[in-house]
Formats: sequence, structure tokens, C-alpha cells
Amino acid sequence: MEAVEFVRLRGARQNNLKNIDVEFPRAALTVVTGVSGSGKSSFAFDTIYAEGQRRYVECVSTYAKQFLERLPRPDYDQVDGLAPALAIRQGAAAQTGRSTVGTITEVADHLRLLLARVGETICGQCGTKVPRHSVDSVLEAILARGAGEVTIWFEMPAHPGETPKDLWARALARGFVRARAAGVEQAKGAGRAAGAAWSRLDEGIPRGAKAPIQVYVDRLSPTQEHRARLRESLEIAWREGHGRVFVEYPDGDLLRYHDGRTCERCGREFPEPLPQLFSFNSPYGACPECRGFGNILTFTLRRVVPDPGKTLLEGALDPWANSWRAHFMPKLKAVSERLGIPLDRPFRTLSQEHQKILLEGTTGFRGVFPFLERLREKSYKSSARFLVKHYQEPMICGTCGGNRMKPEALEVFVGGKNIAQLHAMTVGEMRAFLASLHLDPLREEIASTILAELRGRLEYLGETGLDYLTLDRPSKTLSGGEAQRIELANALGGSLSHALYVLDEPTVGLHPRDTERLIRVLRRLQARKNTLLIVEHDPDVIQAADWIVEMGPGAGERGGRVLYQGPRERWPGRDLAGAEWAEAVADHGGEPYGRPKRPEWIEILGASEHNLKSLDVRIPVGSIVGVCGVSGSGKSTLVEDILWRAAARALGQDAPEPGAHRAVRGLDVFDRVALVDQSPVMRSFRSNPVTYVKAFDRIRERYARTPLARERRYTPGTFSFNVKGGRCERCEGAGVEKVEMYFLADLWVPCDACGGRRYRQEVLEVKVHGLSLHQLLDKTIEETVALFQGESEIQEPLWVLERVGLGYLRMGQPLSTLSGGEIQRLKLARELSERSSSKTLFLLDEPTVGLHRRDVLVLLRVLRELKRRGATVVLVEHNLDLLAACDYVIELGPEGGEAGGRLIAEGAPEELARNDDSLTGRYLRKIAACA
Repeated sequence: MEAVEFVRLRGARQNNLKNIDVEFPRAALTVVTGVSGSGKSSFAFDTIYAEGQRRYVECVSTYAKQFLERLPRPDYDQVDGLAPALAIRQGAAAQTGRSTVGTITEVADHLRLLLARVGETICGQCGTKVPRHSVDSVLEAILARGAGEVTIWFEMPAHPGETPKDLWARALARGFVRARAAGVEQAKGAGRAAGAAWSRLDEGIPRGAKAPIQVYVDRLSPTQEHRARLRESLEIAWREGHGRVFVEYPDGDLLRYHDGRTCERCGREFPEPLPQLFSFNSPYGACPECRGFGNILTFTLRRVVPDPGKTLLEGALDPWANSWRAHFMPKLKAVSERLGIPLDRPFRTLSQEHQKILLEGTTGFRGVFPFLERLREKSYKSSARFLVKHYQEPMICGTCGGNRMKPEALEVFVGGKNIAQLHAMTVGEMRAFLASLHLDPLREEIASTILAELRGRLEYLGETGLDYLTLDRPSKTLSGGEAQRIELANALGGSLSHALYVLDEPTVGLHPRDTERLIRVLRRLQARKNTLLIVEHDPDVIQAADWIVEMGPGAGERGGRVLYQGPRERWPGRDLAGAEWAEAVADHGGEPYGRPKRPEWIEILGASEHNLKSLDVRIPVGSIVGVCGVSGSGKSTLVEDILWRAAARALGQDAPEPGAHRAVRGLDVFDRVALVDQSPVMRSFRSNPVTYVKAFDRIRERYARTPLARERRYTPGTFSFNVKGGRCERCEGAGVEKVEMYFLADLWVPCDACGGRRYRQEVLEVKVHGLSLHQLLDKTIEETVALFQGESEIQEPLWVLERVGLGYLRMGQPLSTLSGGEIQRLKLARELSERSSSKTLFLLDEPTVGLHRRDVLVLLRVLRELKRRGATVVLVEHNLDLLAACDYVIELGPEGGEAGGRLIAEGAPEELARNDDSLTGRYLRKIAACA
């Protein structure tokens, strides 16, 4: 490595970094590892990437700077050897409803070009192919058909204010001889001969003529001898008819041609297939009803009457049950007396007629739905907008059926598929479709560049393990790992070289089988002389690295130091010994699922949402259950879309409609269900760990009970920095102010009024245990727990933060400074801090994201404590260490997408390790506890 050029960083002090010096080779694969919160992201993203991006932005023009991400200069002394940097972070992709897998990968853009350039328009009414016409194409079509004489004519439309007589005179002035007009009866006995209906222009306009008029150009036999004359006549009709020409045959058959696209049979006109026609983000192609979203927000009975068992007096009609109750209760009583609607009977027992009156209204009474529609018209008011949205649910658009496009866009085909059918394909299906696509030589030449780009991008998506994703899947439904791998595939498609890529755990959401494919993708990026800096905990990626930087030794202020930097071969591997982990796994902390006399089970029957193949799955109650399988096999669909939604609704919690299934049994043993998923948390200067777990509410109440606070009539709200009262109004409780720097990154500086302390001076005079609120927020969670000995209402939520390994965090530390692993544990702590009984069902989506092996051990201890209390824990997971520690494992597969959704294996981890059909079992055999 001595001969390799290096990136050298000196004196880095960003966030918790302790003035470190780091170097790593260029054009190599470097892995940054260490416990969660040790400073990996501060080094890789907040220092290396931020400085690489900042230097690149400084090189571009002042005009271009306003369109680029502007990052502040990190806190360091010197850095050499940096290349322009790109960050591929964890986290969900664009959250807009218009963004899909196809749009963020640019596959949709290339499909639009493909359809616009080589697509064939097929009339939806008569099934006729509709080509784009020109004089040459019409000439060849007429010659090919033959069939006797043809009459060529065009329509002369009237200008504003022009009468049929004026049209007649204008045609004569243009040198034409014959014409005919609408409204004129044909001569008796004229038959269907084309010439019988034509009148001479110099003889005056026939009585009853109406605009427009049809102007005769020529009549001749379509033979090769008349080719030149036929072409000249077509050119005249084309020019004078503004690109529209009619060809009439003796048998009365009439063909229409124009310079756009018109069906020769039924005369339907079609828009020119521009790329915008195939985009649901353009008004030119989007469905006019849903404006390209595919669904429409609609008021639903389930939202308006959430509990049909309530009576009208008890508030069955939810919109009228709270702030509107005083206004509408007299009206309800009046309509009840007039129409005999009982107010003291449950809503579900009312007759359909009475329910319809209450919901839709009648003479002299506006129902709930008309009331909400009227409020929607006032959506410019934030209060009305919030109320209306609460009672709406997205419903499939009745006009486009959810495909988002105008009907005209669906009548253009490539390989027998329209744009909606192409978008509905998975990445793997699209690759197969393009491989088998055969075009004629001319269209193949036109589409060659587009097809090459499409095939390349789809190949990269397949290599990153995303073959199972459909192109029309909304990007906001992607997991953080899926979104990151899409960015990685886009990076490969970009064909950049000599750049610096900084990646944040690209193995998130990947089954161990797919990690090898991911490593090959990373090597391909490296082969283009790119430098890869990867924050990662996966042992396979670490073993594939050229260079390793290990941060530690602890988290937060206990970390920020470099424990090792150098070639992977010399890395001592400061990690838990395999025997130590195996011992931790073996300590089940109680009886496993099968040993009680007769375990209770949650049964999910007939699960068929998305790609699930009518699954019947059993989950043991009172156990830690892992759900595993390759990406896209249906794990999240089973656990989140079906189990969580069904359990939440059964237990009276708000949740969307569950996915397709027959039944979920065994939920009556629970009184609460909690979901901890990968959705991002609100990150701002005013959000911190104690506000997130709601411990700050109790702390504010404690300050409000002090003698000085009572004397001054302070309330708990006075000690909040989120509302007016005691906070500093200049910075609105943030403690910092933004200074806008044009063409540079905005600066955040301490507030001049409060000195960064968030509160007014008189509020800070109130103290508990000798500390003002600002001083308390500067303490660590561990110090605060010791400070409030004996005050359990404050200690309890802080104890939870300690138990999940976050005791080192400062009370007022902004969430924006926390790592991904810390955020995951913080979300778990929030659910644990709820006063839950032993009858809680916990559902966790990849809780080990961002966690080092030591952190996973802390998490395992927390999960086992929940189990000891009697809770049931179901987790979607790929981490082999955690799966080996589960009581029961359910594996779905065998592949992703349509090839998945089946139950492959279930049982204890040791049973899966012995199962030859289990893909996960092959990897579990390497774990000492399952060997």
C-alpha cells in the first residue's frame, strides 16, 4: 500500500471526533467500523464527504452554486487528496406520491423515450394501427391498395366571422373548381359516385350550405403511371388542408389522413406521442381526474364512523363529536324528532335509510359528507385542512384505474405493452422483456441507444439485489436499504471515475446471500478508479475491504478516537470473541417457545397481499420470533401490512386497512401492539432524546412545582421551548439562529439574546437540585438518572434510554446529531417507555440497522427483558447473530417478488440450521450457537 496515493486528514474535531488524524488509500475500498455513536458518520459523512462536496461546489460558477447542496466547512486542520464526493446514505427516498422506483432510477424516463420514438399507436375503438402520416406514407398506402379511381379532397374550415358564402368565394379565389358543403341534399339518383355531389364553384353556393366546405382536388386511378400526378394532388390537399387530406373510393369507403395521427377507420385523432405523454408528472400525460397520483382522497364511512357501536348521543359521527358537537347536536335532535331517527341506538343498528340521511343529508339537514365537502372548499384554512384530511382515505382513481395516465397514453405500444403495463413489471421482468424485444431494422436503429441505457441500468439494479421491485412502486414505501441500493445502482449507471463515494451501510435489508453480489458491485465501482469509503458492520464486507478504519472505544463523548487504521490483513479485529457471543446467545433467559405445557399462538391465515401465496403462519406468544428471507420475499408485507394493521384495528388503535388475508387469530391475549419501523424521526434543534421519549413533560412539571415557579405562577408550558411563554422568542427556543449566506452554506450561530440557553433569564432562575433547565439539558442521561434518585416518574423513561445503551447522550442533544443506530434504539426506547403491560405485542423492522455487534448484544438483552415480562416480540431481521438468539424463526422465500411469498421453513434456529431447504439455515450453521 505504500505506493498508493492516500487521502490524509489531520486534526478532525467534527462532532465527537477527538482531533484525530486519519489516512486511507485512493482507488481502494475502505471500511469504517466501530460501535454505534463512535464517530463513524462524523468522520465519513460530516467531514470527508462534506469537505469533498464543499470543494467541488466552490469550483463551479456562482450561478450554478444556487442549485447545489451547500455544506459548511467541517472542523479540521488539513485534508489532502480529496476527490469530488458523492454520498449514498441510508434512509427513504423521495416522499412525494409522484415518485416511484421507475422515476428515481430514470428507467421511466428511458421508457418514455422508447415509446415516443418507436411506439406503435393502436386505436382502442377499432384496433387499427395508427401510423403518423406524411405525403409519402399516404402516397404509398394509396398505391398499395389500388381498387379503382380515388377522389382527393380537403376540408376548408371557416375563419371567425366567415360565412359559407365567403368560404365558397375563398376556394374559388385559390383556383379550385369544385366543392361541396354540409347541409346540401345529393341529387336524386346520384348514387354513391364521388363526383355526383360536387358543385362548380363558379356557379354559386347551393342553398342550405353550411361550413365547413369540402374542396375537390383531383380524381384519378392510383397506378404507378399516375404516381407524379397523385403526389402533386396530395401535396396540394396537404398544404391547403393544413395537414389534413381525405381519400374517397367509389364504394363510399373514406380514409382520413393528417400530419398527426388519425385512425383511418373511425377517424379518431391521437396526440403526437411526445415523451411528456407517457409521464404522470406532466399535465400532457397525467390522468386529469387524479392528476397523476393514481388515487383520490375520499371521505370514507370507516373514518367518519370509526366505532359503529356508539350511539349518536355518544358521538358515533366523529366529525360532530368534538368541537362541532355544540353546533350540530341541536340539529341532530331536530332531524331525529322530524324523521324518527333514534339517538340512543348504536349506529350499526340504524336502518339504511336513516344512515343515509345522517351521512348524505336530506331536505333541511346537511349530512356529514356534505359538511366535510364544504370544509374541503375552505382548505386554505389550516384548521379546515387538518380536519378534512383526518376523514379521508386514498381510493383508486375511477378514471385511470390507478395507472395514473391519460387513455391516449395507453394506446401506444412497444412489444405489445403500453406504458402502464411496462411500469407494472418488476426489474427482473423488465430485463427479460427487453432481452426478448424484437423490432424491425429501422426502429432497432432508432432505439439502440435507449435500449442500451435501459438494459445497463436494469442490470445494475439486478446486481444490487433489487430484481423484485416493481417500477411503479412508490419510493416512499421503500426501506432505507432499498433506497440506498437504488442510489448505488444509479452511481454505476452514471459511469463516473476518480470520484469519492461515501456509503452508509449498503448491506441494510440484504440477506447474507446477496452480500456477495453487493461486494461485486462495489468492486466494479472501484475498478473505475473510484475511492469507496463505507460505514459498515457486516463481517463479509469488512473481510472484503482493502483498508480498515476502526472508531471507538465507546459511543458519544467516549468515542471519537481511531483504534486502528491500516490494511485489513493486519486488523486485530477488536470485537466480541465468537465464544463470548455464543455464550450470550445460549443464555435464553427463560424457557424457549416449545417447553411450556401448551404454547399459545398467533395465527395468520390466507395471507395473500402483494406477493404472498395464501400463507398460513403461526407465531408463538411470549417468545422472540425472527422473520427472515431474501429481500422482497414478503417479510414486511406479512408483519407490517397484515399483522400490525390487523392487530392495531382489533385492539382499537388507528391503522390503515390490513392487507389481503382470511383471518388473524390469537390477538385477544394482547391489549396493545407497538410497531418500530424505519420511518425517519423529526430532526431539528428543538427535538432531543428526552422530548422524543416524553420524559421532558415530567421534568417540566417538576420545575413548575418549585416554590419560585409557583410564586411567579409558572406552568409546565413556561418551561417548554416549543411554545411561547418562557422560551427566548428571538430564536424560538432553538438556542441558535440561522444566518443566510448567499452561494455558501447557511450558518447556525448561538442566539445573541439568550446565549444559546433557549429560555428567558427569569425562567432560568428556577432551579431543581441546584440546576437551571439549561444546565440540566447539558447533563448526560446517566447523570440525570443519578440526580433524580427516588423520583420514579422522571427516572423511568430515562432508565429505558440507559437500558438500550444511550445513557451517554446529553439530555438536550439535538436528534440531528445522532447516528442511524442511535435513532433505531431511541425509537425502541420510546415504545418501551410507554406504560405497557405484559400483554404487549412488539413488531420491529430490522432493529439492528446501524448497530455494531456489541450494540446488538445490548439490544438482545432488552428484548429478553421484554420476554421475561411476558411480551411477544416479532422482528424482521437479516442479522445472523440476532436470528440465532431468537426462540423461533420463520423464513419466507425462496426468492424476491413473484418468486417469493412462500413459507420455506419455521422452527428454532437450530432446526433451520439442519433444514437443507432453508437458505438462511446454511448461514446459521456458521454461528456457534446453531452449529
